[in-house]
Amino acid sequence: MKDKIKFIEKLAKSMNENKIESVKYEDNNFEVSLTKKRKERNIIVNSALAQPMATAPSNIPQEVQPQETSSPAPVQEASSEEISGTQITSPMVGTFYASPSPTASPFVKEGDSVTEGQTLCIVEAMKLMNEVKSTVAGKVKKILVKDKDSIKKGQTLMIIE
Repeated sequence: MKDKIKFIEKLAKSMNENKIESVKYEDNNFEVSLTKKRKERNIIVNSALAQPMATAPSNIPQEVQPQETSSPAPVQEASSEEISGTQITSPMVGTFYASPSPTASPFVKEGDSVTEGQTLCIVEAMKLMNEVKSTVAGKVKKILVKDKDSIKKGQTLMIIE
């Protein structure tokens, strides 16, 4: 039993050192699954921008800066609002789908209440559909990507408060 505890401690330390979110190990009649809980993060979002955000360490606020345009039309300054809550990030590179099929309604919309473990969206990677589930219970405060957007691993998809 002490060997197993030492193994789990080494596994947890390795997860932290290598920034691994989740690990599962099985061997004969021994199985262990470790998953990091996400810390709550504060994010500042410019609501006029539909650009996805890159993730930063949990203790650093993020801000989306307005991008310059070459359009001769006047650019209006958008009001910034602070959005706090838990970031739901993409587990992989792929395509974001808000619903299970093109004709179905989305899994969640802004303002919906969600439970821990509830499916929020699908990320398609190499023709495999991967469900992204909520890590917390709360209300969907902001969805930062649009249906069929290409997304990166670790990109914030939505905020749940």
